[in-house]
Amino acid sequence: MSRTRRLRGFTLIELLVVIAIIAVLIALLLPAVQSAREAARRAQCVNNLKQMGLAAANFESTYSNLVPGIGPYPTATTYTTRMSSLAMLLPYLEQSAAYSAFNLQHGIDTGAPAQLTASYQIVSAYVCPSDGETAKFSQYAPGGLGYNNYMCSLGNSPSQQLGTATNQEPDSSRAGVFNYRLKTGGSAFLDAAKTMPNTDYLACVPVKLSEITDGTSNTALFSETKRSRAVQNTTAEILFADKINVYTSAASFSGATAIDPPADCASGATQTRIRYRGQMYYRSLPSTYAYSHTVPPNYKLWDCADLPTYTQVHGAARSYHSGGVNVAFCDGSVRFIKDSISLPTWRALGSKAGGEIVSADSY
Repeated sequence: MSRTRRLRGFTLIELLVVIAIIAVLIALLLPAVQSAREAARRAQCVNNLKQMGLAAANFESTYSNLVPGIGPYPTATTYTTRMSSLAMLLPYLEQSAAYSAFNLQHGIDTGAPAQLTASYQIVSAYVCPSDGETAKFSQYAPGGLGYNNYMCSLGNSPSQQLGTATNQEPDSSRAGVFNYRLKTGGSAFLDAAKTMPNTDYLACVPVKLSEITDGTSNTALFSETKRSRAVQNTTAEILFADKINVYTSAASFSGATAIDPPADCASGATQTRIRYRGQMYYRSLPSTYAYSHTVPPNYKLWDCADLPTYTQVHGAARSYHSGGVNVAFCDGSVRFIKDSISLPTWRALGSKAGGEIVSADSY
């Protein structure tokens, strides 16, 4: 008489225990996987900034000066905004085709017909891999404009231009690598028929390495920021949780108090907002391509620009990496600067000739 052996299956309790164990393992492993992915993205971010620093060094080797703080004067003056330093750096990032697509005789204003094709281009070296958003600013260009996470340092000042006018920085000791003066005199054309543009007209006076008396290892060149998510420049697109939309202030940014943001910006209760921060890397408005050391990394309050010129900005370096921001220095190094850095030290790292003494253990 044959005997049939019965196979014993899992009980419901045993099955639930196995599922629970698998769930616990997944819960333990998932943060580790996410952490590894973020570490890889952060390493790529560092590499992007290193490539930008190398490009700036190659530019200096070619011209014996660093990248100018603003592009050449557009002789076709229907549009007047100039090219940004980031756009001028393109040929040294192996992006000569992208650079050549811009028409330098015309301004780089939003919606300028001569620049539309070029303005659509996204340069991967200017995008932090930890920024997973792909929204493009499309108010003036249906295809969306080229965006960026990396910004040029305006030093320990909100102002692009040095000088004594109300929207300029009078204290040159606060200036960084991309603050600038313009040449004066002459005319836009060398001939009466206006067929020969004068490339020296209102040209930017660039910074030389010899002017960085604080030391290239103690002077910031580029850092990163969070960019706006606005697409159509509407009030509904203001993100109150992240201070990445720039508020504007009618208060003066000039004189001895210019180093601190006006109180009305800090309150977040001002009039006009600039919703396209980091949404047009090629345009020389400071909200689109620059940051300042006047406010600390990952500043907890609003970025702030002046009204009505928009040529000054207390714009923070911000990042998608926990605890701080990556900064490229003039010596080619890239360092992670913690949010806890003291404001005087951060400001000292912004100026190129402020005379401050900064030790490595202070950041």
